[in-house]
Amino acid sequence: MATVFFLISIYLFFSAEISQSLQSNITKGSTLFTNSTPNFWLSPSGHFAFGFYPSGNGFKVGTWLIGRPRNTVVWTALRDEPALLPGVSLVFTTDGRLLVLNFTAVQLIAQTNQKAQVAAMHDSGNFLLYGSNMEVVWATFRFPTNTLLVTQELGPDKILYSSKSDTDDSAGDFKLWMQGDGNLVAYQSKSLQLVKYSYWSSLSKSNTRGVSLTFAADSRLYLVNSTGFSIRNLTGGTLPVNKTTLYRATFDVDGVLRLYQHQMGTDGSLNSIVLWSAINREDRCSVKGACGLNSYCDRNGADNIACLCPPGFDFADPNQPNKGCKLNSSVDNDCFLRGANDDYMISTLENTIWERDEYEVLTPCE
Repeated sequence: MATVFFLISIYLFFSAEISQSLQSNITKGSTLFTNSTPNFWLSPSGHFAFGFYPSGNGFKVGTWLIGRPRNTVVWTALRDEPALLPGVSLVFTTDGRLLVLNFTAVQLIAQTNQKAQVAAMHDSGNFLLYGSNMEVVWATFRFPTNTLLVTQELGPDKILYSSKSDTDDSAGDFKLWMQGDGNLVAYQSKSLQLVKYSYWSSLSKSNTRGVSLTFAADSRLYLVNSTGFSIRNLTGGTLPVNKTTLYRATFDVDGVLRLYQHQMGTDGSLNSIVLWSAINREDRCSVKGACGLNSYCDRNGADNIACLCPPGFDFADPNQPNKGCKLNSSVDNDCFLRGANDDYMISTLENTIWERDEYEVLTPCE
């Protein structure tokens, strides 16, 4: 009886998946333009869209959760490429490719081993390309950028990169790596992937191979091994699952992984709250690289942090305090070049914790 029930469940699951894709079919030859209305393809529920969204003075291709006061981008194609100029088109070609026609250039969105026959934007937030037998040949869920949605996973040795800012979805200053040893670890993007350079870890049992971070159907974040066995539940208890309550896990601009709940209003509003955070608000200065070179991080109230310069330094960019500090005197005024009788002042910074190794000499491999 259990076997029959399992087979029926599998049949219903795949039937539902195919049914959903058929409801939102995007046929070959379909084209979107940045300056057309609409310039996106909707999921059946209308909660998610795939297409062009505004970015700076141009557009990017991606997936977003629709809502007021603003949409929430959850996936971006060609992430580190410049924003697309107005007038370009997104085409699902007659030979089954998904690409951007950018005036004199062609940019491929989906790398596939076989040609797609149909595309679909699912209510899960997953945009898929299907082959002739309705097999999935490409899906946005397989290539996460900074966000995981329910039923999506971050596989072994895969990385989430934070965005540069709330308005720039290019890869930013931090990375969340699902390491081969079974630990989920956060680093500054440009640092070496060594323990001493990390600032957060799932503290999973070491040397457990084939571990993935899974956003399960019950809306909790799990670490599971290659057999599907749960190693650790990161986010705690059961969460309500219904058609108007959606969840996302985003590795945010500040280098912190957070679980969000979105409540969809009947008027199109989107009420969002943080349910779980890998790093508490009061510990956000523990994020290595939160402030740039020659600066230090300070808690600025319960919700914010501030990047400050030590005495004798000014911000490298006053408009971006997190980009670090520079000396406010020139080399000509350096103490070694002036008279030995000059006076200098040493200042004390109270309640400040410094890294043990501010700089390090790396020996190149032979």
